[in-house]
Amino acid sequence: MNINNNKQSTEHNKTTEENLVQDLKESLKDTVNETKSILDDLELTVETTIKDESISEATKKIVESIGNEIKNSIAEDSKKIIDTIMTTKAIDAFEEE
Repeated sequence: MNINNNKQSTEHNKTTEENLVQDLKESLKDTVNETKSILDDLELTVETTIKDESISEATKKIVESIGNEIKNSIAEDSKKIIDTIMTTKAIDAFEEE
């Protein structure tokens, strides 16, 4: 009985971990989309408000740079999170044996 309980507990933990990972992915995606929307709004506001073309162009470049930094940072951090989860799963699988 104890072995079955441990097996069920391990399966439940795996399901819970997978749900947490999925929630994190969705949350991250929502955050990225919201940030992109904010940056797009900022760029549009600058274009329509500031009449000096050089300031407008400089602002566009800055907004684009910020967007790229966020995208790159998120990609790197996502990879680190996935690697950590995979390592944890491998350790858990090894401990079960």
